[in-house]
Amino acid sequence: MKRTQRTSCELLIEELEDGDIIPDPFDLDLFVSRVGERQGRQIFLVPISAARSMPCGLYIKSKTADFLCYARSGSPLHQCHIILHELGHLLLGHQDSGWRGEVLHNVLMPDLDPEMIRSVLCRNGYGTPAEDEAEVFADLVLAPRVLSPDLNLVSAAEPPPEIADVIRNIERTWGTQTGRPRD
Repeated sequence: MKRTQRTSCELLIEELEDGDIIPDPFDLDLFVSRVGERQGRQIFLVPISAARSMPCGLYIKSKTADFLCYARSGSPLHQCHIILHELGHLLLGHQDSGWRGEVLHNVLMPDLDPEMIRSVLCRNGYGTPAEDEAEVFADLVLAPRVLSPDLNLVSAAEPPPEIADVIRNIERTWGTQTGRPRD
């Protein structure tokens, strides 16, 4: 039996390919830059340290920019997958991960104006349709391109000043010291 209905992820990826947003050969930095141009907002990639039991990715949408946080790990491929997962949240318009609200704000950002951050989405499992969809997006973007010898994965960067305090609070709450790789 032939499947005829395509998923929202498949349609989005086709649109991104048709619009030359996904570079060939694949280059993560260029892809993120092109998505930012398409969205009309700057996107920052921010490495974070987190204990194994904590989320390995986080999407923070501020008033002026989008921040895709990813766990430092020994695997550039895993980092790339995390970033693509969080980028999937951004592109698919996901607005809630279950981590938003007063509790998250008080724990991670006690000194930050609640209006500064409109939404926080983080990768902490795959129990919701939005998490499943973001994971499928990451898989569909990465899988056909992963064997490319020219694959450009993740460039290291420090958190931009706009969210540096947020990242420090995340790392302090999630149980590792800043700069220490997560295995």
